[in-house]
Amino acid sequence: MFRRSALGFGALLGGFHLWLLGNQAWSGQLAEPDVVLRWMAALALVGGLVALTRRGESLFGRKAVAIWVLAALLHGPALASDLNGLSTPSLPEAVATLGQVVASVSAFALLTLLVLLAIAPRRATALRASLAAATSFPTRVLDAGGGLGFLPRPPPRS
Repeated sequence: MFRRSALGFGALLGGFHLWLLGNQAWSGQLAEPDVVLRWMAALALVGGLVALTRRGESLFGRKAVAIWVLAALLHGPALASDLNGLSTPSLPEAVATLGQVVASVSAFALLTLLVLLAIAPRRATALRASLAAATSFPTRVLDAGGGLGFLPRPPPRS
């Protein structure tokens, strides 16, 4: 479920950026060197993420965090380039929106945690039974009859 949601979100994000690139090309903003350099840097960052996934590494691992930080820094000039202030939200609106986002994400996380805790006791007993059946180890590993041929002891006192 989470992979499909993340894949859908990634597709929407990629579609938005393709729309933005097309809009900038149509309006002639791609003639400006700073915009072209930002798009080239964005392509390099996407290439880095693709290279990490091909190596089998996580997109949220230590190496990927550097790429995500660079992507966040890449968006800074795009946010600051709007000097007329018409499309940028004011500080109170940004704080209110951030509060709503945090509240909704927290509520979703709490609901997910409650569902997982409700499911966990049923799954835990089944998991314990399957683990007990699958393992052939004795219950007391340090028993002399537990199949261990050598049990180290401390040196004698002299």
